[in-house]
Amino acid sequence: MKVVIVSLRNLILGGIVFLIVLVAGIVLLVKDPLNVSDSYRLQDPGVPASVMPMTQPAGTEKPSLNLDIQVEGNTAEVSLLTQNFQFVNDKGELEPQAVYGQGHAHLYLNGEAKGMIYEPEFILKKLPKGKHELRVELNYSNHLPYKIEAVKTIEVK
Repeated sequence: MKVVIVSLRNLILGGIVFLIVLVAGIVLLVKDPLNVSDSYRLQDPGVPASVMPMTQPAGTEKPSLNLDIQVEGNTAEVSLLTQNFQFVNDKGELEPQAVYGQGHAHLYLNGEAKGMIYEPEFILKKLPKGKHELRVELNYSNHLPYKIEAVKTIEVK
């Protein structure tokens, strides 16, 4: 009888540990399901006039943006095809002076902000099945928009 009580106690403790690990795993999956950092949130919602973007310099072309997306399984490889625009890794810091033709992109999936993009190519992982709207917006290094964006609908089967 003593052996059964010890085994039952171990079984109960093992079950509790299993449930804790299971809940922790689910929380980690739900927290960042696309493997994209959600660092989009600005610390200061008000932008002082001193960090306003400069106007388009004379003789320069306005940046342009197109999306090339390849979907395989639940993963999407995204290429941002830009002209007259250079990606700059400002590490999410608010730059005091914006430079025309430089900056980063803001990524939105189904209307929800997912993060900032500092490279022209990136991968979205663990996309759920169904149709998704991907929107990318070019921004100055001080997070103000160029008002240039590209939108594409993809389907994960």
